[in-house]
Amino acid sequence: MRFTGIPGASDTGDFMSESEQAGIDLQFEDLAELFVKMGSTLSPTYLHGSLTGVLSAGKRMTQEDWVDWALDQMAPTEEIQEAHVTVIQGLYFKTLAELQDEGLSFSLLMPNEDTPMVDRLEALSEWSGSFLGAFGATGVVQETSDMPATLQEILEDLADIAQVDAKSAEDLSSAEDDYIAVAEHVRVSALTVFLEYNEPPANPDDADATVH
Repeated sequence: MRFTGIPGASDTGDFMSESEQAGIDLQFEDLAELFVKMGSTLSPTYLHGSLTGVLSAGKRMTQEDWVDWALDQMAPTEEIQEAHVTVIQGLYFKTLAELQDEGLSFSLLMPNEDTPMVDRLEALSEWSGSFLGAFGATGVVQETSDMPATLQEILEDLADIAQVDAKSAEDLSSAEDDYIAVAEHVRVSALTVFLEYNEPPANPDDADATVH
């Protein structure tokens, strides 16, 4: 896995522009269907959590490295088509654009409200775990000897959420309210970590996600 720091020039090559890819509408259900067509058993939630963890640590990947990394995790068994790659690229740019948005538009990639609560809670737990795993894999924790206590608490909270047994929530009458509250806590936590390790772009051009 090759990561780069934040500053640097963009390297868009023959790919779609960042703005085009960031504008792609990516819903959990659509991605889940695409992953199945590609022969992958990986959940879009897991991939999104992992990607957010990497970006929140202040790391970036070139488009080529990102696609390679994503496909390595997905382990697809079907032939990869250009349209598949476009969607995967779009996930990277959309996620980064939302994290950088001053309007705090970032959202977790989760199953919709029609999905059984137990599955939604499992997805939230999976997202938290994949975020932590990827964030830790960047080495930023080892590099930061003076991590603020607030961030330590956030990472501990996410670790607890990652270990939640969703089955135990089936009989809770307040499960919906609990889910909404915890999901918002996870969302804000990810944004807080991102803001700690990432400098805001000086101008729109600097928000380009790919660097040397």
